[in-house]
Amino acid sequence: MRISAIGWSSLWCIALFACGGSSGSADTAERSGGTEVLAEARTLTCATLQVESGAIGSGQSVQGLHTQTLSGTQDRWTEYVEFFPGTSATCTYALPAGVGPSDVLSAEVGINYRGPATAQMRWLFEAWDYTAGAWVLVGDNAFAQSWRWTATSLALTTPQRFVSGGPVRLRYRTTSTADASLLDLLVVRIQVAASDAGTSTDAGTSVDAGTSTDAGTGTDAGMPPVQWEGVNSFTYQLTNYPQGRLDIIANSKFDLAIVDLARDGYTNWFTAAEITALKSRGKQVLAYFEIGAIEDFRPEWSQVPEDLKLGPVSGWPNEQYVKYWDERWWPIVQGRIDQALAAGFTGCYMDMVVTYEEIPANSAGTNRADLARKMVALIERISLYAKARNPAFKVMPQNSPELVDVPAYLPAIDGLGMEDMYWSDDSPCSFGWCEENRTNAARVRAAGKLVLSTDYAVQPANIADAYTRSRAAGFVPYVSVRALNQMTVNAGWDPQ
Repeated sequence: MRISAIGWSSLWCIALFACGGSSGSADTAERSGGTEVLAEARTLTCATLQVESGAIGSGQSVQGLHTQTLSGTQDRWTEYVEFFPGTSATCTYALPAGVGPSDVLSAEVGINYRGPATAQMRWLFEAWDYTAGAWVLVGDNAFAQSWRWTATSLALTTPQRFVSGGPVRLRYRTTSTADASLLDLLVVRIQVAASDAGTSTDAGTSVDAGTSTDAGTGTDAGMPPVQWEGVNSFTYQLTNYPQGRLDIIANSKFDLAIVDLARDGYTNWFTAAEITALKSRGKQVLAYFEIGAIEDFRPEWSQVPEDLKLGPVSGWPNEQYVKYWDERWWPIVQGRIDQALAAGFTGCYMDMVVTYEEIPANSAGTNRADLARKMVALIERISLYAKARNPAFKVMPQNSPELVDVPAYLPAIDGLGMEDMYWSDDSPCSFGWCEENRTNAARVRAAGKLVLSTDYAVQPANIADAYTRSRAAGFVPYVSVRALNQMTVNAGWDPQ
């Protein structure tokens, strides 16, 4: 658990820029040079896949094109679509409700491809140009390594011509019969005008969401109900489970528990039987893991390349920040999600989101705003991946509530966990970033999301203050010791 001593809350100011360019033709491809996705983009997934010639793999479906899940030479049949030699197939992508053609500022095609290199055979990505009444070339498989999953983004320049007459239509085809190819991702990403993308006004402001001024006065009572039902109390314990078991938590009256994926923090995972037993006692259970750093005792430590590590976390010498935007980090995160899904956890509780604030602003060769977008992109990817496998799976990041200003953030999360909202080891949280965190957390709550508030105190007066103020703000409170090595039950405040 970490808390940043830095406040940074001007993300909503980030401007969006339209991509310009001339119409594509069969000879000139419209392509982006790299694999970076559009900032603050909305993702459109293929609604219908029509095969005009050739065939796709038996038992495969359009869902295999919705989420990027594969890398290297991985081969999981249901997670991609195989296109046979000589195939031509068309996908359609509808604009979101309330978004018109004139609202689209820029667009691109997101792809994850595995198949022959262009020297062996050429696969084409084309888009229907409503203005020209013709298919235009967007790109081909020149970006790809031979038979290794390779992701890229191809620009749709002057995007209105692809949306002015109906849904976006993409055609993927080849005239060669040399070999097949595989797609794990074929999506359209769009940037839209700020009024449609979600602004600080419609996301909830400090006026309509509740600030520390009205926290504790009851004026937040009219806020929207929480969409995540059945959580009025919670406990948070990461180590020191008696006999390595969850019996004490199971026998408690808490509605929700946050526990580590493994009882020993290594590979002694909590089993599906144990999590099922906890849930049978009326508990919801979240799996704790980090997404922006890694501790040296975790089983994946040896799998993380040295150049992916960005130095020790302040105050935690055995923990390293990581380049969370690097594709090589995704298999680590994906493995943790898979473990949580297999064990039957209600959802995941993701720590070290604050990495984007704490590493140097130029760590990715860009700036702090881009680091924020990259963190939200990772959270969104986690959400899409997990919910594709279990739609009821909950996604809850911890800290950095200012990410509410990135439009993709709120749709990707089910709730938010916060630390040190009011008390830090029996010292009042009175810095500027404390006020900023409370305000932004209130905006998340005003959007109908569950907000869990963990404070660290042992003095009865401070415990009482944390519970009173947190509940008045519409949050669900818990007060414990910072080590989180015990289940604390605060008499008079927690259920007994």
